[in-house]
Amino acid sequence: MSLFFTPTGDDAEDRRIRRRYEAGELRRLANGVYLEAEAEPDDMVIRRNWPRLVAKLVPGAVVTDRSGIEARPVQHVQNGPHVIYVSADRSRSVIELPGLSINIRKGPGNVAGDIPYLGTHLAGPERKLLDNLAPSRARGDAARTLGEAAVEAKLDEFCRSSGADFLNSIRDRARHLAPLISREDEFRKLNAMIGTLLNTREEKMVTPQGRARAAGTPIDASCVERLAKLNAYLHDRAPQAIVNNDTSQERLMAGSFIEAYFSNYIEGTEFAVDQATEIVFEGRIPEDRPQDGHDVLGTYLQLIEAGGRPPSGSDFAGFLDEIKTRHARLMESRPGTRPGQFKTVANRAGDTSFVAPDLVEGTLKEGHAMMRGVDDPFRRAVFLHYMLAEVHPFNDGNGRISRIVMTRELLGAGLSRIVIPTVFRDDYLDSLRALSRRDDPSIFVRSLEFCQRVSAACSASSVSEAIDVWAKAYAFCEDSRQARLSLPNPALNVTVNRGVPAPDDYWEAVRASAGRPFGP
Repeated sequence: MSLFFTPTGDDAEDRRIRRRYEAGELRRLANGVYLEAEAEPDDMVIRRNWPRLVAKLVPGAVVTDRSGIEARPVQHVQNGPHVIYVSADRSRSVIELPGLSINIRKGPGNVAGDIPYLGTHLAGPERKLLDNLAPSRARGDAARTLGEAAVEAKLDEFCRSSGADFLNSIRDRARHLAPLISREDEFRKLNAMIGTLLNTREEKMVTPQGRARAAGTPIDASCVERLAKLNAYLHDRAPQAIVNNDTSQERLMAGSFIEAYFSNYIEGTEFAVDQATEIVFEGRIPEDRPQDGHDVLGTYLQLIEAGGRPPSGSDFAGFLDEIKTRHARLMESRPGTRPGQFKTVANRAGDTSFVAPDLVEGTLKEGHAMMRGVDDPFRRAVFLHYMLAEVHPFNDGNGRISRIVMTRELLGAGLSRIVIPTVFRDDYLDSLRALSRRDDPSIFVRSLEFCQRVSAACSASSVSEAIDVWAKAYAFCEDSRQARLSLPNPALNVTVNRGVPAPDDYWEAVRASAGRPFGP
C-alpha cells in the first residue's frame, strides 16, 4: 500500500496517477494526495507517512509543541485519531485524515535552527523547549504543550548526554530565537530553569531529576523509576520469612564458601569446586590465576563475617562508606579496577547500559531513601541487590558486591541467605534483564524467592556436606538444558566429572546429547 502525491514534477507520472484514480485503483485523501488500497489498513499507512503528509498539506510548517518533543503522532484517547501538532503562517485549523489529525496553530513556520525532516521540519532543541513552556488549555483530552515538567526533564536529559556547555548553548540560542517566535516570557522561564540546573540560580524544580541536579546530585530518572516499580511490587507481595539455619560457625563457613564459589562463577571466575576449597581453606592461590583466586577468597572473607549492622541501618554517608570499603577489600588484587572508587567511565554489559558516572551518587541516594522506607528485611535485601546491580557504581565487582550486601542484610535479620548457583545463572541474569529492559520486577523477585528456598534447604554442617547437598539440587550443573535447579533430593547419587559434582542422571543426559554412553 502506498501514498502518491501530485504534482510530482513529471507530467507523465501525474497523468498515470490520474488514470489510476479514475480507474478506481487509487482513492483521494486530500487535494493532491492519493492512497493505493491493499490489505494494510488506511490509518497505518497514513500514520507511517505523517511527515510527508504534513509537508504536502501544510507547506512551510514546523512540527512543534508536544510533537516537537515526542516526534511522532500521539493518541490521546483509545480508538481515537493520532494527533500531530504543527505551527504555520496560516489560520488555525485541523486537517482530518483516517486515523490522523494534523492540528495547526497560527504561528511562525520553520526558522533557523529547525531540523529538516522528510520534507517538513522538526522544531530545533531550543524552539521545542520554548514552545512547550507556553500555556496551553487542554481541549478534550490533552493540552498541545507538555509544560514545565517535560521541559525540565528534557533539560536534564540534555545535560546528562551532552554536558553543561550544551545547556549554555541552548540558552544562548533560545535568547536570540525567543523574540522571533514571540516567546520572551517562555525564555525567562527557560533561563531560570537552566540556571538552577547549573547551580547559578535558585528556582523551584518540579521533577525529581531537576531537584536532584539542582542539589548537585543528579540522578538517572529511568533507573529511579525502575527502583520505584520494584519497591511497589515488593510492597504488594507477601514477605519471605525463611529463617537462617547457618547459625553455627561450621554452617556459616559452609554456606559462605558455597555462596562465594557460585557468586564468582556467575561473573566468569570458574574453578573446580575442590580447587576452590584449597584456595579458601588452605590458602593455595593458583600461580597461573592469582587474581581470580583472590576474588574467591575475598568474597568468602566478607560473607563469613558474623554480626554487625545490616547495610540498611546506615545513613546514606555510612552506606556509601560501607560499599566502597567492601569493594576495596574485594578488589584489592586488581588495582586497575580502582578498588573502592566509583567509576569514571560508563560501563555496560551486552545491550544493557548502566547509570552514567556523574549520576551514580545521586541515583544511589534516591534509592537509599526509598529503601529506608521498606519495613521488611527480605524486601530491603532484594531492593539493595537490584539497586547496586542496576547502578553498577564500580568498574568491576558490582555483581559480587550487590550479592554480598544482600546477604549481609538477610543474615543480619536472621533470614536465610540467597545463593545463585551455576545451573540458575542464565535464569538469574534473564530476570535482571526483565526488570532493566522491560520494567517487569516479577521474574526477578520470584527467582530470588525460589533460590532462597533452595538455599535454606541446602544448609549443611560442613563444606563437604554442603557440596554434596547442593550437588543433589543440580546446582553445579553447567548445561542448564539438561538440568534445572530444584530442592535437594537425598536419593540421588552424585558423580564428580572434570571437577563438577552432579547427579548421575545429569551426566547421562549430557552424554546422551553428545551421542556417548554414560560412564567414567
